[in-house]
Amino acid sequence: MNKYLLTALAMAMGLSVHAQISFQKVIKIGLKAGVNVSTFTKDVERFDPHIPGDYGNFDNYVNVSGLGGITLDYNISERLSLGAELQYSGKGSAYWEENNDVVVYDDEGNETQAHNFFYFDIDYVELPLMINYNVLPSNSKVWLKIYGGASRGVAVRKKTKMTYPKVKGYRVAGDAGKAELRDVRNFNTSVIGGLKVGGKKLHGFGTLVPFADLRGSYTLSPVFNRSTTAYGENLDTRMFTLSVAIGVQF
Repeated sequence: MNKYLLTALAMAMGLSVHAQISFQKVIKIGLKAGVNVSTFTKDVERFDPHIPGDYGNFDNYVNVSGLGGITLDYNISERLSLGAELQYSGKGSAYWEENNDVVVYDDEGNETQAHNFFYFDIDYVELPLMINYNVLPSNSKVWLKIYGGASRGVAVRKKTKMTYPKVKGYRVAGDAGKAELRDVRNFNTSVIGGLKVGGKKLHGFGTLVPFADLRGSYTLSPVFNRSTTAYGENLDTRMFTLSVAIGVQF
């Protein structure tokens, strides 16, 4: 009886070790960080062209912010894999106007146009899920994955702010737009797609594999949970974001 018990235990331990090795081969965990460039698809609030006001000289611009998080890739086959991430992602939009009260010179003495910026800052905690396909042969020294999927996000920071040229002696009174951004939809889902490329293991860093990621995303629901403000200004807009990130897999 003990003989059979020892045999069974040995087989179970062998299967456990084999399962752990197999798991390590198909699961890859990583870290990534990068930059988001995002914009609303329609003019909103005081920048609505149908609403006259003091912001009529502003033009649509982009909001540049950061992102960072962890990644998880599960290899189904040599070419196909599933991906998941948990990341903090700064997004939003911005507007700018020329500031004719300030003269700015570059390092070569050339005069450049100064601008005032109004930012809509909306930061999300996101859970992207995607399907990846490696278009390169398995024996290639690099891999190139195209992917698509969806990302569920929760808005954790919602602010507006106004910035002016940083020139010595130039001051503007008041906060001029620094406030809580209201009526933002707390949860939103985006469709995502992109390219991810990776190479060899980093020499001297064990099993670390570097990669770069280029991604586009588009919100399926409007950014705000109402179509207009109390003053009739437009809030019916989606958001497009282009992300560029680098990272390592373990």
